[in-house]
Amino acid sequence: MVYWSAQQDAVTPACTFKPTAALEVSTLVLLSRLTQCPFAVKGGGHAAFAGSSSIADGIIVSLEHLNKIKVLPGNIASVGAGNRWYDVYKYLEQYELAVVGGRASSVGVSGLTLGGGISHHTNLRGFACDNVASYEVVTASGLIVTATPDGAFSDLFWALRGGGNNFGVVTNFNLETFAQGPMWGGSRRYTEAEIPALRKAFVNMVNNAPQDPNAAHWMIHASAAQLPGLKIVGSELEYPKQFPASSPPAILEEYLAIPAFEDNLGNRSLAEITVLLNNSMPAGSRQTFWSAAFKLDLGLVDHIGDYFYSTIAGKYPVVSIAFQSLSKPALEKMTRNGGNALGLEAAEGPFFHILLAITWQDASFDSEIYKAANSFINSIRVEAKNRNLHSSYIYMNYASPYQAVIEGYGTANQQRLVSIAAKYDPTAVFQKLQPGGFKLSGAPFGTNP
Repeated sequence: MVYWSAQQDAVTPACTFKPTAALEVSTLVLLSRLTQCPFAVKGGGHAAFAGSSSIADGIIVSLEHLNKIKVLPGNIASVGAGNRWYDVYKYLEQYELAVVGGRASSVGVSGLTLGGGISHHTNLRGFACDNVASYEVVTASGLIVTATPDGAFSDLFWALRGGGNNFGVVTNFNLETFAQGPMWGGSRRYTEAEIPALRKAFVNMVNNAPQDPNAAHWMIHASAAQLPGLKIVGSELEYPKQFPASSPPAILEEYLAIPAFEDNLGNRSLAEITVLLNNSMPAGSRQTFWSAAFKLDLGLVDHIGDYFYSTIAGKYPVVSIAFQSLSKPALEKMTRNGGNALGLEAAEGPFFHILLAITWQDASFDSEIYKAANSFINSIRVEAKNRNLHSSYIYMNYASPYQAVIEGYGTANQQRLVSIAAKYDPTAVFQKLQPGGFKLSGAPFGTNP
Protein backbone atom coordinates (compact mmCIF):
# COMPACT_ATOMS: atom_id res chain seq x y z
CA MET A 1 0.00 0.00 0.00
CA VAL A 2 1.19 3.54 -0.79
CA TYR A 3 0.62 6.30 1.77
CA TRP A 4 0.26 9.90 0.58
CA SER A 5 -0.33 12.99 2.65
CA ALA A 6 -0.53 16.68 1.84
CA GLN A 7 2.14 18.81 3.48
CA GLN A 8 2.07 22.61 3.53
CA ASP A 9 5.45 24.10 2.80
CA ALA A 10 6.37 27.66 3.74
CA VAL A 11 6.47 28.62 0.05
CA THR A 12 4.12 26.34 -1.90
CA PRO A 13 2.34 23.07 -1.14
CA ALA A 14 4.49 19.96 -1.41
CA CYS A 15 3.34 16.35 -1.57
CA THR A 16 4.71 13.66 0.74
CA PHE A 17 5.01 10.12 -0.61
CA LYS A 18 5.43 7.29 1.91
CA PRO A 19 6.45 4.11 0.10
CA THR A 20 6.23 0.71 1.74
CA ALA A 21 8.49 -1.18 -0.70
CA ALA A 22 11.43 -0.58 -3.04
CA LEU A 23 9.16 -1.09 -6.06
CA GLU A 24 7.13 1.97 -5.06
CA VAL A 25 10.32 4.02 -4.79
CA SER A 26 11.26 2.81 -8.26
CA THR A 27 7.91 4.02 -9.60
CA LEU A 28 8.43 7.41 -7.99
CA VAL A 29 11.88 7.80 -9.56
CA LEU A 30 10.55 6.94 -13.02
CA LEU A 31 7.60 9.35 -12.64
CA SER A 32 9.97 12.07 -11.53
CA ARG A 33 12.10 11.53 -14.63
CA LEU A 34 9.03 11.53 -16.88
CA THR A 35 7.55 14.72 -15.44
CA GLN A 36 10.84 16.37 -14.38
CA CYS A 37 9.30 16.83 -10.94
CA PRO A 38 11.99 17.28 -8.28
CA PHE A 39 11.99 15.23 -5.09
CA ALA A 40 13.74 14.88 -1.75
CA VAL A 41 14.33 11.66 0.20
CA LYS A 42 13.84 11.78 3.96
CA GLY A 43 15.07 9.12 6.37
CA GLY A 44 15.26 10.49 9.90
CA GLY A 45 15.27 14.13 8.80
CA HIS A 46 18.13 14.91 11.18
CA ALA A 47 20.17 17.17 8.87
CA ALA A 48 20.89 20.61 10.32
CA PHE A 49 19.86 22.72 7.34
CA ALA A 50 16.67 23.23 5.35
CA GLY A 51 16.37 21.45 2.03
CA SER A 52 18.70 18.57 2.82
CA SER A 53 15.82 16.09 3.01
CA SER A 54 12.86 18.33 2.15
CA ILE A 55 11.65 20.31 -0.84
CA ALA A 56 9.01 22.97 -1.43
CA ASP A 57 8.11 22.58 -5.12
CA GLY A 58 8.27 18.82 -5.41
CA ILE A 59 7.71 15.49 -3.67
CA ILE A 60 9.12 14.51 -0.29
CA VAL A 61 9.79 10.77 -0.27
CA SER A 62 9.51 9.81 3.40
CA LEU A 63 10.99 6.38 4.08
CA GLU A 64 9.26 5.99 7.46
CA HIS A 65 7.24 2.93 6.39
CA LEU A 66 10.37 1.10 5.20
CA ASN A 67 10.93 0.10 8.81
CA LYS A 68 11.24 -3.68 8.90
CA ILE A 69 14.06 -5.21 10.93
CA LYS A 70 15.04 -8.86 11.05
CA VAL A 71 18.09 -11.01 11.67
CA LEU A 72 19.15 -13.10 8.69
CA PRO A 73 21.30 -16.26 8.67
CA GLY A 74 24.89 -15.42 9.52
CA ASN A 75 23.68 -12.81 12.02
CA ILE A 76 23.20 -10.13 9.37
CA ALA A 77 20.66 -7.48 10.38
CA SER A 78 18.30 -6.53 7.57
CA VAL A 79 17.27 -2.95 8.34
CA GLY A 80 14.78 -0.87 6.38
CA ALA A 81 16.05 2.58 5.45
CA GLY A 82 13.26 4.35 7.35
CA ASN A 83 14.36 3.11 10.77
CA ARG A 84 15.90 5.17 13.54
CA TRP A 85 18.80 3.80 15.52
CA TYR A 86 16.96 3.35 18.82
CA ASP A 87 14.51 0.93 17.18
CA VAL A 88 17.36 -1.03 15.59
CA TYR A 89 19.32 -1.35 18.83
CA LYS A 90 16.21 -2.22 20.84
CA TYR A 91 15.20 -4.94 18.39
CA LEU A 92 18.68 -6.51 18.40
CA GLU A 93 18.85 -6.60 22.21
CA GLN A 94 16.77 -9.78 22.23
CA TYR A 95 19.56 -11.51 20.31
CA GLU A 96 22.34 -9.87 22.37
CA LEU A 97 23.58 -8.30 19.14
CA ALA A 98 24.32 -4.79 17.93
CA VAL A 99 25.41 -2.99 14.77
CA VAL A 100 27.68 -0.03 14.16
CA GLY A 101 25.31 2.93 14.04
CA GLY A 102 24.29 6.30 15.39
CA ARG A 103 24.80 7.61 18.90
CA ALA A 104 21.52 9.51 19.31
CA SER A 105 18.26 7.57 19.41
CA SER A 106 16.26 9.67 16.92
CA VAL A 107 18.88 9.75 14.15
CA GLY A 108 17.86 7.91 10.99
CA VAL A 109 19.70 4.87 9.67
CA SER A 110 19.87 6.05 6.06
CA GLY A 111 21.44 9.51 6.29
CA LEU A 112 23.97 8.59 8.95
CA THR A 113 25.20 5.48 7.13
CA LEU A 114 25.43 7.08 3.68
CA GLY A 115 27.45 9.97 5.14
CA GLY A 116 29.95 7.68 6.91
CA GLY A 117 28.51 7.17 10.36
CA ILE A 118 30.44 7.75 13.59
CA SER A 119 29.56 5.23 16.30
CA HIS A 120 30.40 4.29 19.86
CA HIS A 121 32.10 1.28 18.23
CA THR A 122 34.13 3.18 15.61
CA ASN A 123 37.53 2.45 17.19
CA LEU A 124 36.73 -1.25 17.07
CA ARG A 125 34.95 -1.46 13.73
CA GLY A 126 35.23 1.75 11.72
CA PHE A 127 32.30 3.88 10.59
CA ALA A 128 28.78 2.57 10.03
CA CYS A 129 29.41 2.52 6.27
CA ASP A 130 32.34 0.15 6.84
CA ASN A 131 30.02 -2.42 8.37
CA VAL A 132 27.39 -2.69 5.62
CA ALA A 133 27.22 -6.14 4.03
CA SER A 134 25.00 -5.00 1.17
CA TYR A 135 22.66 -2.24 0.03
CA GLU A 136 19.30 -2.53 -1.72
CA VAL A 137 19.32 0.43 -4.11
CA VAL A 138 16.84 1.96 -6.53
CA THR A 139 18.91 3.41 -9.37
CA ALA A 140 18.07 6.28 -11.69
CA SER A 141 16.76 3.81 -14.31
CA GLY A 142 14.27 2.41 -11.77
CA LEU A 143 16.18 -0.85 -11.37
CA ILE A 144 16.36 -2.36 -7.88
CA VAL A 145 19.84 -3.77 -7.40
CA THR A 146 21.83 -5.28 -4.54
CA ALA A 147 25.27 -3.73 -4.15
CA THR A 148 27.89 -5.91 -2.44
CA PRO A 149 31.69 -5.63 -2.12
CA ASP A 150 32.41 -8.37 -4.64
CA GLY A 151 29.35 -8.56 -6.90
CA ALA A 152 28.31 -6.93 -10.17
CA PHE A 153 27.73 -3.61 -8.42
CA SER A 154 30.89 -3.46 -6.31
CA ASP A 155 31.69 0.03 -7.61
CA LEU A 156 28.28 1.25 -6.46
CA PHE A 157 28.89 -0.43 -3.09
CA TRP A 158 32.12 1.57 -2.70
CA ALA A 159 30.45 4.84 -3.69
CA LEU A 160 27.65 4.41 -1.14
CA ARG A 161 30.24 4.17 1.65
CA GLY A 162 30.33 7.90 2.33
CA GLY A 163 29.08 9.22 -1.03
CA GLY A 164 25.70 10.36 0.30
CA ASN A 165 22.53 10.47 -1.78
CA ASN A 166 24.20 10.85 -5.18
CA PHE A 167 23.80 7.33 -6.58
CA GLY A 168 20.28 6.09 -5.88
CA VAL A 169 17.71 5.64 -3.16
CA VAL A 170 18.84 3.02 -0.66
CA THR A 171 15.76 1.22 0.63
CA ASN A 172 17.40 -1.45 2.82
CA PHE A 173 20.73 -2.01 4.56
CA ASN A 174 22.10 -5.43 5.45
CA LEU A 175 24.38 -4.71 8.39
CA GLU A 176 27.06 -6.84 10.00
CA THR A 177 26.28 -7.55 13.65
CA PHE A 178 28.44 -8.38 16.66
CA ALA A 179 27.80 -9.62 20.18
CA GLN A 180 26.75 -6.84 22.54
CA GLY A 181 25.19 -6.96 25.96
CA PRO A 182 24.90 -4.16 28.50
CA MET A 183 27.74 -1.65 28.31
CA TRP A 184 29.13 1.29 30.25
CA GLY A 185 28.79 4.95 29.36
CA GLY A 186 27.44 8.41 29.96
CA SER A 187 28.60 11.98 30.35
CA ARG A 188 30.47 14.22 32.82
CA ARG A 189 30.69 17.98 33.35
CA TYR A 190 33.61 19.95 34.76
CA THR A 191 34.59 23.41 35.92
CA GLU A 192 36.79 25.69 33.83
CA ALA A 193 39.80 24.77 35.96
CA GLU A 194 39.79 21.25 34.50
CA ILE A 195 40.06 22.31 30.84
CA PRO A 196 43.85 21.68 30.48
CA ALA A 197 43.60 18.21 32.02
CA LEU A 198 40.56 17.37 29.94
CA ARG A 199 42.29 18.30 26.69
CA LYS A 200 45.32 16.17 27.59
CA ALA A 201 43.06 13.23 28.41
CA PHE A 202 41.33 13.58 25.06
CA VAL A 203 44.60 13.54 23.10
CA ASN A 204 46.11 10.73 25.17
CA MET A 205 43.10 8.46 24.70
CA VAL A 206 43.27 8.91 20.92
CA ASN A 207 46.99 8.08 20.94
CA ASN A 208 46.44 5.09 23.25
CA ALA A 209 43.56 3.62 21.23
CA PRO A 210 45.79 0.91 19.68
CA GLN A 211 46.34 -0.50 23.20
CA ASP A 212 42.58 -0.62 23.91
CA PRO A 213 40.25 0.32 21.03
CA ASN A 214 37.14 -0.40 23.10
CA ALA A 215 36.88 3.10 24.55
CA ALA A 216 34.87 5.82 22.80
CA HIS A 217 34.90 9.45 23.85
CA TRP A 218 34.49 13.06 22.92
CA MET A 219 35.12 16.38 24.65
CA ILE A 220 32.82 19.42 24.57
CA HIS A 221 33.43 23.13 25.09
CA ALA A 222 30.26 25.21 25.24
CA SER A 223 28.71 28.51 26.25
CA ALA A 224 25.26 29.95 26.83
CA ALA A 225 24.39 33.62 26.32
CA GLN A 226 22.29 33.69 29.49
CA LEU A 227 25.39 32.68 31.47
CA PRO A 228 27.94 35.25 30.27
CA GLY A 229 31.56 34.33 30.84
CA LEU A 230 30.84 30.78 31.99
CA LYS A 231 32.90 28.14 30.21
CA ILE A 232 30.91 24.93 30.05
CA VAL A 233 33.05 21.82 29.53
CA GLY A 234 32.15 18.15 29.39
CA SER A 235 33.01 14.72 28.10
CA GLU A 236 31.15 11.68 26.85
CA LEU A 237 32.65 8.24 27.53
CA GLU A 238 31.61 4.76 26.45
CA TYR A 239 33.02 1.26 26.81
CA PRO A 240 31.27 -1.78 25.27
CA LYS A 241 31.57 -3.90 28.42
CA GLN A 242 30.27 -3.59 31.96
CA PHE A 243 32.63 -3.04 34.88
CA PRO A 244 32.35 -1.90 38.50
CA ALA A 245 33.06 1.77 39.20
CA SER A 246 35.96 0.75 41.47
CA SER A 247 37.97 -0.93 38.68
CA PRO A 248 37.68 0.83 35.30
CA PRO A 249 39.85 -0.18 32.33
CA ALA A 250 43.24 1.54 32.29
CA ILE A 251 42.46 3.61 29.20
CA LEU A 252 39.65 5.42 31.09
CA GLU A 253 41.64 6.22 34.21
CA GLU A 254 43.00 9.61 33.11
CA TYR A 255 39.55 10.92 32.20
CA LEU A 256 38.01 9.54 35.39
CA ALA A 257 40.71 11.08 37.58
CA ILE A 258 39.60 14.57 36.55
CA PRO A 259 37.14 15.93 39.16
CA ALA A 260 33.62 16.36 37.76
CA PHE A 261 30.67 18.14 39.34
CA GLU A 262 28.15 16.12 37.33
CA ASP A 263 28.41 12.47 36.31
CA ASN A 264 25.80 10.01 34.99
CA LEU A 265 28.20 7.24 33.97
CA GLY A 266 26.99 3.72 34.52
CA ASN A 267 26.16 0.32 33.08
CA ARG A 268 23.18 0.35 30.73
CA SER A 269 22.09 -0.84 27.29
CA LEU A 270 23.26 0.72 24.02
CA ALA A 271 19.68 1.86 23.33
CA GLU A 272 19.51 3.58 26.72
CA ILE A 273 22.80 5.40 26.08
CA THR A 274 21.47 6.78 22.79
CA VAL A 275 18.41 8.15 24.61
CA LEU A 276 20.64 10.00 27.09
CA LEU A 277 22.42 11.79 24.25
CA ASN A 278 19.21 12.47 22.37
CA ASN A 279 17.66 14.10 25.44
CA SER A 280 20.57 16.57 25.55
CA MET A 281 19.59 17.88 22.09
CA PRO A 282 15.97 19.10 22.31
CA ALA A 283 14.23 19.83 19.02
CA GLY A 284 12.45 23.01 18.02
CA SER A 285 15.29 25.51 17.59
CA ARG A 286 17.22 26.88 14.64
CA GLN A 287 20.59 25.18 14.38
CA THR A 288 23.72 25.04 12.25
CA PHE A 289 26.51 22.45 12.18
CA TRP A 290 30.05 22.99 10.83
CA SER A 291 32.81 20.40 10.56
CA ALA A 292 36.58 20.29 10.10
CA ALA A 293 39.33 17.70 10.63
CA PHE A 294 42.98 17.95 11.66
CA LYS A 295 45.96 15.79 12.53
CA LEU A 296 46.01 15.08 16.24
CA ASP A 297 48.06 17.60 18.21
CA LEU A 298 47.56 18.93 21.75
CA GLY A 299 48.81 22.38 20.80
CA LEU A 300 46.18 22.68 18.07
CA VAL A 301 43.46 21.36 20.39
CA ASP A 302 44.47 24.06 22.88
CA HIS A 303 44.44 26.74 20.19
CA ILE A 304 41.00 25.78 18.86
CA GLY A 305 39.49 25.58 22.34
CA ASP A 306 40.99 28.90 23.44
CA TYR A 307 40.03 30.58 20.16
CA PHE A 308 36.48 29.28 20.55
CA TYR A 309 36.11 30.90 23.98
CA SER A 310 37.73 34.16 22.86
CA THR A 311 35.65 34.63 19.71
CA ILE A 312 32.31 32.94 19.01
CA ALA A 313 31.42 31.50 22.43
CA GLY A 314 28.80 33.43 24.38
CA LYS A 315 27.64 35.55 21.44
CA TYR A 316 24.59 33.44 20.63
CA PRO A 317 22.08 31.53 22.77
CA VAL A 318 23.95 28.19 22.75
CA VAL A 319 27.32 27.59 21.08
CA SER A 320 29.37 24.40 21.41
CA ILE A 321 32.36 22.71 19.88
CA ALA A 322 32.79 18.95 20.21
CA PHE A 323 36.24 17.39 19.74
CA GLN A 324 36.02 13.82 18.42
CA SER A 325 38.66 11.29 17.43
CA LEU A 326 39.65 9.39 14.31
CA SER A 327 42.11 6.97 15.87
CA LYS A 328 44.54 4.64 14.15
CA PRO A 329 42.38 1.56 14.86
CA ALA A 330 39.30 3.30 13.44
CA LEU A 331 41.15 4.36 10.29
CA GLU A 332 42.55 0.87 9.77
CA LYS A 333 39.04 -0.62 9.86
CA MET A 334 38.00 1.69 7.01
CA THR A 335 39.95 -0.45 4.51
CA ARG A 336 37.59 -3.41 4.91
CA ASN A 337 35.70 -4.69 1.86
CA GLY A 338 37.53 -2.47 -0.60
CA GLY A 339 37.64 0.67 1.50
CA ASN A 340 35.32 3.65 1.65
CA ALA A 341 35.12 6.92 -0.29
CA LEU A 342 36.20 9.26 2.51
CA GLY A 343 39.89 9.61 1.63
CA LEU A 344 41.20 9.03 5.16
CA GLU A 345 44.49 7.13 5.40
CA ALA A 346 45.62 5.36 8.57
CA ALA A 347 49.25 6.17 7.77
CA GLU A 348 48.45 9.89 8.05
CA GLY A 349 46.52 9.61 11.31
CA PRO A 350 45.42 9.78 13.97
CA PHE A 351 43.14 12.75 13.39
CA PHE A 352 40.57 14.65 15.39
CA HIS A 353 37.57 16.45 14.00
CA ILE A 354 35.33 19.11 15.40
CA LEU A 355 31.62 19.81 15.33
CA LEU A 356 30.76 23.48 15.77
CA ALA A 357 27.07 23.73 16.66
CA ILE A 358 25.04 26.90 17.23
CA THR A 359 21.42 26.96 18.38
CA TRP A 360 19.12 30.00 18.34
CA GLN A 361 15.48 31.04 17.88
CA ASP A 362 15.32 34.36 16.01
CA ALA A 363 15.52 33.98 12.22
CA SER A 364 16.87 37.52 11.89
CA PHE A 365 20.19 36.21 13.24
CA ASP A 366 20.60 33.58 10.50
CA SER A 367 22.98 35.49 8.24
CA GLU A 368 25.11 36.80 11.10
CA ILE A 369 25.49 33.35 12.64
CA TYR A 370 26.38 31.63 9.36
CA LYS A 371 29.05 34.25 8.69
CA ALA A 372 30.45 33.97 12.22
CA ALA A 373 30.63 30.16 11.99
CA ASN A 374 32.26 30.30 8.58
CA SER A 375 34.85 32.81 9.82
CA PHE A 376 35.65 30.61 12.83
CA ILE A 377 36.15 27.47 10.72
CA ASN A 378 38.27 29.30 8.15
CA SER A 379 40.47 30.80 10.88
CA ILE A 380 41.25 27.50 12.58
CA ARG A 381 41.94 25.89 9.20
CA VAL A 382 44.52 28.58 8.46
CA GLU A 383 46.15 27.94 11.82
CA ALA A 384 46.21 24.19 11.17
CA LYS A 385 47.81 24.72 7.75
CA ASN A 386 50.47 26.90 9.34
CA ARG A 387 51.25 24.01 11.69
CA ASN A 388 51.12 21.35 8.93
CA LEU A 389 48.17 19.72 10.70
CA HIS A 390 45.35 20.41 8.25
CA SER A 391 43.13 17.74 6.67
CA SER A 392 40.72 18.34 3.80
CA TYR A 393 38.25 15.77 5.16
CA ILE A 394 34.81 17.05 6.21
CA TYR A 395 32.43 14.68 7.97
CA MET A 396 29.24 14.89 5.91
CA ASN A 397 26.82 14.43 8.77
CA TYR A 398 28.26 17.44 10.63
CA ALA A 399 28.82 19.70 7.64
CA SER A 400 27.14 23.03 6.96
CA PRO A 401 25.43 23.84 3.66
CA TYR A 402 28.38 26.15 2.90
CA GLN A 403 30.94 23.33 2.92
CA ALA A 404 31.96 21.26 -0.13
CA VAL A 405 32.09 17.83 1.47
CA ILE A 406 32.85 15.55 -1.47
CA GLU A 407 35.77 17.73 -2.59
CA GLY A 408 37.26 17.14 0.86
CA TYR A 409 37.56 13.42 0.06
CA GLY A 410 40.44 14.23 -2.30
CA THR A 411 40.58 14.71 -6.06
CA ALA A 412 41.00 11.02 -6.91
CA ASN A 413 38.04 9.89 -4.82
CA GLN A 414 35.86 12.74 -6.05
CA GLN A 415 36.61 11.86 -9.68
CA ARG A 416 35.92 8.18 -9.00
CA LEU A 417 32.56 9.09 -7.42
CA VAL A 418 31.69 11.29 -10.41
CA SER A 419 32.53 8.42 -12.78
CA ILE A 420 30.37 5.92 -10.85
CA ALA A 421 27.47 8.38 -10.75
CA ALA A 422 27.71 8.87 -14.52
CA LYS A 423 27.58 5.08 -15.01
CA TYR A 424 24.42 4.52 -12.97
CA ASP A 425 22.80 7.93 -13.46
CA PRO A 426 23.82 9.27 -16.90
CA THR A 427 21.07 11.92 -16.94
CA ALA A 428 22.01 13.16 -13.44
CA VAL A 429 18.65 12.44 -11.82
CA PHE A 430 20.18 12.47 -8.34
CA GLN A 431 22.11 15.67 -9.05
CA LYS A 432 19.30 17.71 -10.64
CA LEU A 433 15.92 16.24 -9.70
CA GLN A 434 17.03 15.46 -6.14
CA PRO A 435 18.85 18.73 -5.32
CA GLY A 436 19.10 18.30 -1.55
CA GLY A 437 22.09 17.12 0.43
CA PHE A 438 25.76 17.23 -0.55
CA LYS A 439 26.25 16.83 -4.27
CA LEU A 440 29.38 15.65 -6.10
CA SER A 441 30.83 19.13 -6.48
CA GLY A 442 30.39 22.38 -4.63
CA ALA A 443 28.45 23.21 -1.48
CA PRO A 444 24.63 23.17 -1.23
CA PHE A 445 24.29 26.92 -0.60
CA GLY A 446 27.60 28.04 -2.16
CA THR A 447 30.72 28.81 -0.16
CA ASN A 448 29.94 32.34 1.05
CA PRO A 449 27.21 32.74 3.71
